[in-house]
Amino acid sequence: MRTTKMKLALISALMCMSFTAMAQSEPQVITIPLSNPGEPVSLDISIISAYIEVIGEDREDAEFEVRVEKGSRKIVTPSGTKELTTGAYSLEVDENDNHISVDTDWRMQKINIVARIPQRADLELSTTNNGEIVVSNITGSLQLENTNGPITARNIRGSVIAESVNRQVDVSFASIDPDSAMSFETINGDLILGLPEGAGAQLHIDTSRGEILSDFEVDIQPSKPIVERRNDRGGVEVRLESVIVANVNGGGPAIKLKTLHGDIHIKKSGD
Repeated sequence: MRTTKMKLALISALMCMSFTAMAQSEPQVITIPLSNPGEPVSLDISIISAYIEVIGEDREDAEFEVRVEKGSRKIVTPSGTKELTTGAYSLEVDENDNHISVDTDWRMQKINIVARIPQRADLELSTTNNGEIVVSNITGSLQLENTNGPITARNIRGSVIAESVNRQVDVSFASIDPDSAMSFETINGDLILGLPEGAGAQLHIDTSRGEILSDFEVDIQPSKPIVERRNDRGGVEVRLESVIVANVNGGGPAIKLKTLHGDIHIKKSGD
């Protein structure tokens, strides 16, 4: 019941915003109490066109600053055509047992969301059309997906899986989870990975045309193609893959770095 009340209140506030605050370019700020203050949270944001920023802070609630870009629609009247700077939309935020989800309807206006949440958090963030994902000061597991925009993460403690198609992926760690494999992929962008100076990692590097630059000395390992064979009732599928394997500081958790048209740069965090 608590979750439903919070959800309806937020929808009502944002519906009002579409006719008032949005015309003034003022953000709507919503504070969400947590079911279990002081405990880790999980946050799931999936919006077609969005700027999504998540900031980890020393707090026991979650705050969302929401801004919707002005529309460009028109209305035709007997006296002529009038420009519309507002538009109808809805956005929902649900909290249940420290799991927070943010979603919107099918309309294509770009939404800017800045979320301030407790630092211990697991994130699943995704956007598709001309968006951007920015994360900072989070301790946890991050899954970040942006089709046509960049991904940037700073001062992360834990593990990250990040995928983009047409832009740069830039992730810097304060510490890494030694028990989690990680993956960073883009087709038409650079990959920038920042590791703590003393962190150990085993890099699995797959690049076709870009340069590989490392601020660390690396130990290149002998490698051989990996063959995966799968038999089923429909036939046989064989997959052959070969990557560059490089140990940093003696090796550690596996980190996959894959790009087609971009460079790969392994940096020391903070440089």
